[in-house]
Amino acid sequence: MAYKEFHQNFLDINLDFVGNEATIPNFSFGPAIRENYVIHYITSGSGLFMINGFDHQLKAGDCFILPADVETFYQSDDLNPWAYYWLGLSGRVINDLFARTALNDKGWILENVSKSEFIEHFLFIQNLVEDDDKTVDLAIQVELFALMKSLITLFPKSIAEHRNQSDYYAEKAYTFINQNYSHGIKIKDVLGHVMISRAYLFTIFKHKYGLSPQKYLIDLRMAKAAMLLIHSDNLISQISESVGFSDSLSFSNAFKKRYGVSPTKFKTQKHDNLMLKTLNNMNMNRLKKQARSGSKLLLAYFDTGSIKYIRLLLNDGSDAHL
Repeated sequence: MAYKEFHQNFLDINLDFVGNEATIPNFSFGPAIRENYVIHYITSGSGLFMINGFDHQLKAGDCFILPADVETFYQSDDLNPWAYYWLGLSGRVINDLFARTALNDKGWILENVSKSEFIEHFLFIQNLVEDDDKTVDLAIQVELFALMKSLITLFPKSIAEHRNQSDYYAEKAYTFINQNYSHGIKIKDVLGHVMISRAYLFTIFKHKYGLSPQKYLIDLRMAKAAMLLIHSDNLISQISESVGFSDSLSFSNAFKKRYGVSPTKFKTQKHDNLMLKTLNNMNMNRLKKQARSGSKLLLAYFDTGSIKYIRLLLNDGSDAHL
């Protein structure tokens, strides 16, 4: 087996490592989750690739890709074990570049691509890494973009499809959070549900809803807790558990960080049914003004099932940290 790591400082797209191996029969890797994208090109033999609950039998001339933050498993054949080259990719734009392909719909496999332009760039990068030229890092960078361009050309996704898919994943994550925030879910559970990378989810979710899924989950829990503190006689420990916290101390710390007072003090304060006053007596402009002025309670009072309403109300670009 040959393996080589790289430590490039480019932000957009980076080559993290390359390698090649002739595997033994039944050699397997995983189930595992990687932080980067790893492209494998099979040069001989055959094997099994598993992703998203689907099995793919692959052979020489095929490729399989391990997408970032998605669990995968692969295993060489017991009679005809495969040999392959691989390279690992990361960077600021790598998620967006892969999202412009139809690979997710095709199971992250590329069949019979040995004579494609994509493989030409892939193998050229494998050779470039052995070059001692001082500008080899720039040459690799050029080839990486050429590699991704050829991949998008080979398996294109229309702009409309890309937008629809982005909305689909963002809405799927949004619904999952709303339905399960009380069960103690974490972002890794959201990622497991939508089956996309963390970076891609954060990008599309913030684009659609104006904040990250992590921030939305916290805001939702705090808003629900504030409503319960005002309108119920439940104990702090009961409210803490009902909004997804495993212990009251963590809940109290998060609540105080969010609203500036402890849950106990918040519960004893007089709130005068601010939601009804706000809804009945304030016009839209004054509502926006109060939200921008830092009225953190506004979120809690308005949340009767959707923080999205407030976010869309303030989607004029203002910094509304509700």
